[in-house]
Amino acid sequence: MDPVRLLRRMCARHGLPYDQVEQLVPLVQRALEAPDEVRDRILTLIEGNLARRAASQECVEKLFQDLDQEVLISVARILHAWNPSQKVMEMGGILPRLFPDTFGPPGNGELGTAGTEDGEAGPS
Repeated sequence: MDPVRLLRRMCARHGLPYDQVEQLVPLVQRALEAPDEVRDRILTLIEGNLARRAASQECVEKLFQDLDQEVLISVARILHAWNPSQKVMEMGGILPRLFPDTFGPPGNGELGTAGTEDGEAGPS
């Protein structure tokens, strides 16, 4: 049996990229050359290691998703209660003159639905 192929199948079973565990190939090779009892113990250890790595990876991804959600909720709470000052409101007329490429051609200073004047499409 090929140790690389076996390790790739183990990675696929746990949803791990092979390049993250490629360093385990020599250990898998030794396991395949060992007596059955030793082989089974080594492969069980490798399997457990891959399972822990997969669980850890899922935990980290879930943590980042949860943190993103918390940041969005915190920002939304602040913005929904925020009433812009008159100076901020006046910036709607100033920004198109300062950044004509971003806000479209100068006009009446009112921004359209896409953040541009007169409802024109914004930059892509």
